[in-house]
Amino acid sequence: MRYLPIAAFLGLSLLWGSEWMLTTSLPRQPHLRALALQYAIAAGLLLPWAIHRRLWRQPLRSLVHVVIVGIGMLCLPQILIFMSNGRLPPAVSLVALAAVPVWLAVGGRLVITPAVCGLAGVLFLAEQGLDIPVHQSLWLLLPLAATCLLAWALACAEKVMQEMSIAEALFGQCAVCALSLWIASRLLEREALTWSATSVMGFAAAAALMVVCGYLLFYWLLSKFGAGRVSTLQWTQPFVATVESAALMAIRPGWALIAGGILIVIATVWVFSNRDEAGGVLFEITRR
Repeated sequence: MRYLPIAAFLGLSLLWGSEWMLTTSLPRQPHLRALALQYAIAAGLLLPWAIHRRLWRQPLRSLVHVVIVGIGMLCLPQILIFMSNGRLPPAVSLVALAAVPVWLAVGGRLVITPAVCGLAGVLFLAEQGLDIPVHQSLWLLLPLAATCLLAWALACAEKVMQEMSIAEALFGQCAVCALSLWIASRLLEREALTWSATSVMGFAAAAALMVVCGYLLFYWLLSKFGAGRVSTLQWTQPFVATVESAALMAIRPGWALIAGGILIVIATVWVFSNRDEAGGVLFEITRR
């Protein structure tokens, strides 16, 4: 049990970093609508637990707090990044999300040096896809807003998610975010979902693995490590995805991939080895 939190962090990095393989193996779907459906399925999977725990007896204030944090984490950043799609290279959103630990470091939840080091590592990974025409530079405000919102939601989640069980909280977040994303999809997307046996299985797998298993593990890690350290998933996910992509396509890694990977590994180890605010060593948790 002593290494369980670290193993869980690495496992979640691998799970979410491998999501691209599931996405590319399925028919192309409208992003927001597909995400809304995944959250709706996830809410259905979590409904028995919510009923068992009698979610309706929770204080209204706690429910509102949890839902607001969920919207700031699962919903609004997705919408903001989607609105910049087609106007900015996809790598820009990747780098913007990698800046979340930097914002948390500015807020005192991380040491700024490893936060910048990790961001630099992701910049190396995405260095070929960051050309932005000057006339489109204002669109950078959307992923920047998504980054700030996600950093705020992570910081708030440390306290708010302790007000009820993780499964109850995730059920409420998925239910509200599914409805919100569906409405946003109706306003912003013109495509319809493509239905087939493969797509249905893909939606179910994504809901069960990426959403239910992924976020239950994520919130558990948040309670163990805090927002600052858990935010480093924004570095490890693209690193895992890049390494897997290069391996599957038999691409020889270039200097940028090697340099980026080294920086991300150094920054992540640095963050998890650093002393917390109370002065105790974080890895003490693995010795209990």
